Amino acid sequence: MIRTTTIPLLLAAILIIPGCAAAVPIVSASAAAGEAGYSFWQSGKLTYVDEGTTREMNQAMVLTFNRLALTVDETKDRLDDDGNLKSRWWSIHSDRGHLLTIETRPLTSTLVEVKLDTGAFGNKAAAELIADRLKAELDEIQAAGVEPVAD
Repeated sequence: MIRTTTIPLLLAAILIIPGCAAAVPIVSASAAAGEAGYSFWQSGKLTYVDEGTTREMNQAMVLTFNRLALTVDETKDRLDDDGNLKSRWWSIHSDRGHLLTIETRPLTSTLVEVKLDTGAFGNKAAAELIADRLKAELDEIQAAGVEPVAD
């Protein structure tokens, strides 16, 4: 009797646990050029690293918010001891209410980590849509070669 209930429970655990965290490809304008970005989805958070400067990413973020008609409720900057930008955080809502928070953090001078937090049972499709739009805006900024104005 113990064996018949243990085996289905183990099988269920094996099938359910990997579904909680998965690497998901993000298709963007750069995918057409042979580059593919990858993200990590876990517990309502979509995290990925993209190639670009902090200034380019911040400009792409503003363009994304405008293009998707999202409203920024609050923005916070975290600075290091020398006054350099350590990370930037945005609280975003759509016309239906709170949607997610986004945090960007420079890893190097040309790599930026982006975290989209939709909450424990968040909207994965919304996070992927925003990430894809953000990547497309960043690609356009880089293709234009225009130096962003603000940090």
